[in-house]
Amino acid sequence: MRDAWRLWRRDWEVLTAVAGLFVFLPALAMAMFIPDMPSPPAAGEAVPGSVTMAAYEQGLTQWMLNYGGWQIAAQAVVLFGQFAIVALYLAGDQPPASKALIAAARRYPLLLLAGLIIAVPIAAALLLAQALPLLMAAFFVIVFWVLARTIVLAPTLLAEAPVGALGAITRSLHLTRGHTLALAAAVMTVILAMTIATWPFEQVDAWMVVHAPNPIARTIVDMIAATITGLGGIAMALVQVAAYRRLKA
Repeated sequence: MRDAWRLWRRDWEVLTAVAGLFVFLPALAMAMFIPDMPSPPAAGEAVPGSVTMAAYEQGLTQWMLNYGGWQIAAQAVVLFGQFAIVALYLAGDQPPASKALIAAARRYPLLLLAGLIIAVPIAAALLLAQALPLLMAAFFVIVFWVLARTIVLAPTLLAEAPVGALGAITRSLHLTRGHTLALAAAVMTVILAMTIATWPFEQVDAWMVVHAPNPIARTIVDMIAATITGLGGIAMALVQVAAYRRLKA
């Protein structure tokens, strides 16, 4: 974390510019223009074939048709923004921002492919946890374990090109062996800090949508939440860079 903080203090101007374009703006657009997904019914009302369940499924389908594509696109841009920040440090010898963005764009499809491969065991664990709720705690342990063991996936794709998606996953697992707890703690710190910091503004935004739909006030609230998301994206990218450099050395 100290290494990541040192990078931020040195390069905050270019980091803010990249994150502002590729993390802050998509986060702000999602907050302002994409409504929350319909909430599932309570456990007692979640009966297959019931009127409540049918209404929920219809609302969820409509949400996916109207906003699902935009949500995925915005999240993909945010992921690219974090990848581009990593490229600022590892796509060659301190390349300028323009070359770093080009390098990130060229390697980005491999990052998506690696993400899909990693998502398979996580999705399987989630299905098992949903079937057996007592295993939900174990699911979160698995998620943070996977995040810790693949924390240098993006740096590997950039610094060790032309390594492929599977090769980068294998390399990440090799580099992080024996450091899982420390890396999981770093990842958890960033995620929890960002979640806790944005939660009150998300709640205020949800309340304003229903009770006080003032566009100016909502914009201010959403901009604060998006700023926190942008800073969190910078922090996560810099942690990846710092972890890769330490583990590689």
